[in-house]
Amino acid sequence: MASIKRHRPQEDEHEAKKPKFGCVSDASKLKEQHPVVLNPADCDLDFEIKSDGLRGSALYEKGFAYCWSGARATVGITGGKYCFGCKIISLQLVEMNDTSPDQQHLCRLGISRGDSSVGNLGETKQSFGFGGSGKFSNAGKFSDYGEKFGIGDTIVCAVNLESKPLASIGFSKNGKWLGTAIQFDAGPRGLGVVDSPLRKLQWESAFFPHVLLKNVEVQLQFSIEEGLVPEEGFKPWACALDDKNALLGPTFNNVRDCEVMMMVGLPASGKSTWAKKWADDHPEKRYILLGTNLILDQMKLPGLLRKHNYGERFDRLMDQATGIFNILLSRAATVPRNYIIDQTNVYKNARRRKLKPFACFQKIAVVVFPKPEELERRSAERFREMGKEVPADAVNEMLANYILPTSKDMPGSEEYFDEVIFVELDRAESQRCLDGMKRALPSESRDSNTSFSKASTAPLVLPSSRDQGRRGIPDAGRYGSPRFISEVHQENMISPLPRFVPPHRRYENLISETRYPGPSGHPLHSYPGSDPYSIGGRGRFLDGRQMGELASREYTDVAYPFPPTGPPYGTPPPRPTYHYQFPSNMPYDGRGYAYPRPRYH
Repeated sequence: MASIKRHRPQEDEHEAKKPKFGCVSDASKLKEQHPVVLNPADCDLDFEIKSDGLRGSALYEKGFAYCWSGARATVGITGGKYCFGCKIISLQLVEMNDTSPDQQHLCRLGISRGDSSVGNLGETKQSFGFGGSGKFSNAGKFSDYGEKFGIGDTIVCAVNLESKPLASIGFSKNGKWLGTAIQFDAGPRGLGVVDSPLRKLQWESAFFPHVLLKNVEVQLQFSIEEGLVPEEGFKPWACALDDKNALLGPTFNNVRDCEVMMMVGLPASGKSTWAKKWADDHPEKRYILLGTNLILDQMKLPGLLRKHNYGERFDRLMDQATGIFNILLSRAATVPRNYIIDQTNVYKNARRRKLKPFACFQKIAVVVFPKPEELERRSAERFREMGKEVPADAVNEMLANYILPTSKDMPGSEEYFDEVIFVELDRAESQRCLDGMKRALPSESRDSNTSFSKASTAPLVLPSSRDQGRRGIPDAGRYGSPRFISEVHQENMISPLPRFVPPHRRYENLISETRYPGPSGHPLHSYPGSDPYSIGGRGRFLDGRQMGELASREYTDVAYPFPPTGPPYGTPPPRPTYHYQFPSNMPYDGRGYAYPRPRYH
């Protein structure tokens, strides 16, 4: 059936040129050692693989419901005719009122070359995908194909790398063949998989099963024992190991060989451009880029254009993207991969907080500090191309608190960096320009950095724009809009603290999802619509002992978005008077005060 198998001399010549299994010569033994399953070392950070290696799903709560998440299998093929199956076994319950029902639960499956982005199946030249919406995609081009599919359906992907001169891929739904989806050149002049020299990174020379999910759980089938019903003329994917038509995918690194690079620089300084180029130039590192804007791209919401819509995307998605970033960052510290944190990272305390969990990683700071006139030019260019502009007050606030990173071996350093790299101006010139830019700031911005020096014992979460509206905080203030808080300070935001419930529960108000200090840093400051004796203004009331504990904390770990002179929306109203006062000798029994807290007028 396959020309390679009919002509043994050609097969031997091909095998000599393209060794597939290294020192392992027994394919059956390799199959036992390396079963075909979903690869935990080749999937998105929010993709979860069950213990059997065949079932997969992604995080779906809150903002994750908008995200696509992908994974590849552990074994790819370089020739032959093979197929694998994918069954949609359940839908995840999500709240997406701004998304049509047919776009809330989707699965896309197909194949991709091992160096293709795992989160972009069908959107690169080296990947091919068939989605539940009845669309086939390759290189970002979507066309009608087959029919829609969903929960309970089984889709089989069949790949023919034997056909000449072009390879082909097709699909079936519940045993019904849907036809060939596309023919493509897989040879040396095409995608470089069939009859092609082995690349330096072997997984770049094979096609791997690939799934991309959005709020669904799937079960993969790579063998007949796993429930696969092969298409006529195609073998189960697992047979590629026996046929010596297979290559193994990437594996995890030793965590001490892994590195986390943290970009440092003002908005529009060129951080993202440098990070992407560095990742592209070092494919062997398989960097994962972490940043809020990258998460916005991962959401791929229908109706949102890719350019000239930065404001629309922020208004709709930034709250969710910030929470997603914080979760992904915490998960990254437990997965031995290489990372680039693509944010401004100008606040020293924020850098320390983010890097502390990466104890065993090599930690490198990459400072992008262009000359001031070049920074202004890049900012204007970004606005023309992307419609993205950070308010001047926001940039001034960051600039006033910008501290150049130092490596841990420098005298007096309190940071975790093993190395600090300056990719444009060197340290001395960067510091000279930074000092000059700070001197040119308005005095109000220059003085605002005096409250950021102390370390914290209790990190904070800034309120989302939605919470701001509920609490009576206007949408526009001194900094223009909540977009300032979202973009400039999202790098300092973390997941909500554990809910703090006092022992006595006399007041069953909802516990707020966010907590933030008053202008003086005191956690019990009364904001409009809040009570100074509650957490975040909407929590359960605390007794005197718990109030004392909270008041003794210093909430200065992260850069506070408002200057110490007060909130931008004005002075809060006075606290309502009590119907009666507490007696001075009211007893305390260790759980709370004996008398109930009085109600307001």
